[in-house]
Amino acid sequence: MLKRVFPAVALFVLAGCSSDDLNSALAFFPGAERNSWSACDKFGSTGGEVQICATFVVDPNTNRATSYSISFYVPRTLHVRIAAFDSHGALMKVLLDGEEMATIGQYRTPPVAWDFTDSHGARVPPGDYRCYFSAGEDFISFSDVEVP
Repeated sequence: MLKRVFPAVALFVLAGCSSDDLNSALAFFPGAERNSWSACDKFGSTGGEVQICATFVVDPNTNRATSYSISFYVPRTLHVRIAAFDSHGALMKVLLDGEEMATIGQYRTPPVAWDFTDSHGARVPPGDYRCYFSAGEDFISFSDVEVP
């Protein structure tokens, strides 16, 4: 009996791990909280809080979303990381991972765009995804994205 159970358990455990040792989006962005990224202040901010704004970019000819555009405001130079994950928590693509200068009085220009492709450049299938954003050690957020 043990000879049959052990391989099944081992297969189950291996199936839950990704190739980059990342078990879930929460391991990548621990402590993330859902925020609305749709509240876009036209002029950004001069305050001390990180802000995020995201919108779909729509092709005017087809009225279909072609990308997800993410803008943000950081009050001082911070390490910013943005990544997209599928509904199972598998990493699809790292969109940004580096030091970002303060964006005083405005959102980052140009915005960071996710063109609905994975890390290999292949289009992801339609469905539910989640984008995570971290700035420094104190600000972590995520937003759900429905890819058409």
